Amino acid sequence: MSAMSPGPASSQIPIDEPALLAQQRSFTNLRFSQGFEPDFQRYLHDKMCNRVWVVAFSCVIFMLLFVWIDLTYLPAYLNRYTVSVRLVVLTIVCITLWYANRPNKIVPQRAFAAAWLSYVLSGLMVAMIIVVSRIADIGVQVTHDGLYLVLLSGFFLLGLPMRYAVTGSWGIVLAYLWAEYMIGSPRSLIIASGLFLVCFNLIGSLGAYIYEYMMRGAYLNERLLVAARARAERESQSKTRFLATASHDLRQPLHAMSLFIQHLDERVIDPPLRLTVKRLADSTQLLQAMLNSLLDISRLSVGMVRPQLRAFNLRPWLLRLLAGLEASAEQRGVRMHLVCPPHIAVYSDPLVLERLIRNFLNNALLHAQATEVRIEVVRVEQRVRLSVVDNGCGLSTVEQEQVFDEFTQLNNPARTLEKGVGLGLSICRQLMHLLEYPSGLISAPGQGSQFWIEVPVADWTEELKSAPEHQQTTLLGNVVVIENDLINQEAMETLLREWGCTVRCYQTPEQALENILPGSVDLLVSDYRLEGSMDGISLVRSLRERGLHTGATLLITADTSEEVAEAARLTDIELIYKPVLPARLRRLIQQLLAD
Repeated sequence: MSAMSPGPASSQIPIDEPALLAQQRSFTNLRFSQGFEPDFQRYLHDKMCNRVWVVAFSCVIFMLLFVWIDLTYLPAYLNRYTVSVRLVVLTIVCITLWYANRPNKIVPQRAFAAAWLSYVLSGLMVAMIIVVSRIADIGVQVTHDGLYLVLLSGFFLLGLPMRYAVTGSWGIVLAYLWAEYMIGSPRSLIIASGLFLVCFNLIGSLGAYIYEYMMRGAYLNERLLVAARARAERESQSKTRFLATASHDLRQPLHAMSLFIQHLDERVIDPPLRLTVKRLADSTQLLQAMLNSLLDISRLSVGMVRPQLRAFNLRPWLLRLLAGLEASAEQRGVRMHLVCPPHIAVYSDPLVLERLIRNFLNNALLHAQATEVRIEVVRVEQRVRLSVVDNGCGLSTVEQEQVFDEFTQLNNPARTLEKGVGLGLSICRQLMHLLEYPSGLISAPGQGSQFWIEVPVADWTEELKSAPEHQQTTLLGNVVVIENDLINQEAMETLLREWGCTVRCYQTPEQALENILPGSVDLLVSDYRLEGSMDGISLVRSLRERGLHTGATLLITADTSEEVAEAARLTDIELIYKPVLPARLRRLIQQLLAD
C-alpha cells in the first residue's frame, strides 16, 4: 500500500512528438501503437495506484457494514456462513489490492488481472448472498444495492482498463441472473432484475469507455507536455551555447579593433586624421554597445543572469554613474542633476541596477528631447525609490505600452544608429522582472517622463577614501602575453610596447611553460580560451605550482560565463572582459605593475 506515487515509467521511452501526435487520430479503439501501448499501461497502472487508499477504505467499510447487517437481520444458522464468506473475500480483496498496487514492481497486466479478480470475487459474493437469502426465505427483502455498489466501484472507482471493467461486470451480472434462474426465482423477478442490471451495465460500459478514452488523452497531453519541455530545454541550451560562442567570437575582433585604434590615436598627429580615428573609435564603441545589448537581451531571456545582492551606499554610486554619462549629456546640451540624501544605502545587485538606471538615463538623453535629466532618490517606508526624470516630450498612454517592446524607437523613424537599436528599455523590462522590485512609468505628452523603481533599503556605512591614482606617462615592466589569436596578440603587444612595457608573446600554454623563467615576469596577461588541453586559469595554476610566476596576473577573455568568473576569483586572478576600453586596460595594468 505504500507505493502510491507514480513511477518514472513514462520517461523510459524516447519522446517522439510526431509519433505522439499521430496517436491522437487513432486511439478511439482504445489501443495505441506498439511503441506507446506498454508505456500507457504503466501510466494507467500508476493512476490506479494513486487511488488505492480510497478503494481499500471503501471496500473495508462496506464489507464490515454488510457483516453487521448479516449479523443483525439474518438468522444465526445463515449468517455464520455469509459472514465467513464476506471476511474471506475481504481478506482476498486486501491481498490482491496490495499485490496489484505496486508500481514498477509488477507488470501492469498482472496488476489489472489481480484487481479484476478482487472485483469479480466481491461481486460474486454479493450475488451469492442475495441468492442464499432468497432460498432461506428469511422474511427480509434483499435488494440489489450491494450489487450496484460493487458494479459502480468496478466501472469507476478501481480505475481498471475498460476491457477488464466490462468483462468483470458482465460476468457478475450474468452469474447472478443464472443463479436466480437456477433457484427457480419468478420469471418476472428475473426479467425485472435483468433489465435493470443490463441497462446499468450498458451505462457503466459506456462510462468505462469514456474513462479510458479520457485517460489516453491525458496520457498523450502529458507526454506532449514533457516533449515540449524537453524541446524547450534543448533549444534553451542551444541558445545558451550560441550566445557563448557568439559572445566570444564577436568580442575577439572588437577587442583587437579597440587596441589598434588606441595605437593609431597615440601615433596620429595630423588633425584631419585624428578626427577620422575618433570617428572610427566612436563607431567601434557603438558596435560594442549594440553587441552588448543584443547579448544582454538574449542572456536575460534564457535566464542566464542571476542577481548578486549586497548592500552599498547609493550617493557615491550614483555620482560615478552620472560621471560616465557627462560627456554624452554635454554633446546634446542636456543638464544632469542628482537629488539624493547623503547617507542612504540599498540592498541590491549593483551591476544589474547600474545597467537599469544607465539605460533609463540613455533613453532620456537619446529619445526624450529633454534639456534636463535628473535622478531623484526618496525614501518610501522600507524601500528607496530611484527615479530618472526628464522634462522632454513625454509619452502618451499608447506609447507607454509600446516603449518597452524590443527594437522599438518612437522618435527615430529613420533608425539612425546614433540612437541605438531599440533594446535599452526592453532590457530594462527584463532587469525589472529579474529584480522583482516595484517599478513604473509616469508620463504624459509634453510633460516629460519619470521611470522609477523601488529598491530595498540597507544600512549606510562609512566609506574609506582612496588616494588618487598617479598617472604615469610610461609603464615599466616585463609583461608576458599568452594569446592564441594572432591579431589580438599583435594588437596587445603593439599597445603595450607603445606604453613602455617589455613584451614577450606566446601562442600556447606549452610555449609559456617552456620559456618563462622564475622571477622574469612582472605581469602575466593571458586569454582564457587557449589552444591545447589547458585554459588560461589552468596555465596560471601550473605556473604557480612550478614556481615560474607567482605575481600579478590579468585574464582577458570574451567568455562572460559565471563559471569562469568564479574560477578566476578563487584563483586570485584579475579578470577583464573583451572588448576592453584601452584607457581602462592601461589603468588596470598600471595598478597591477605597481602592486
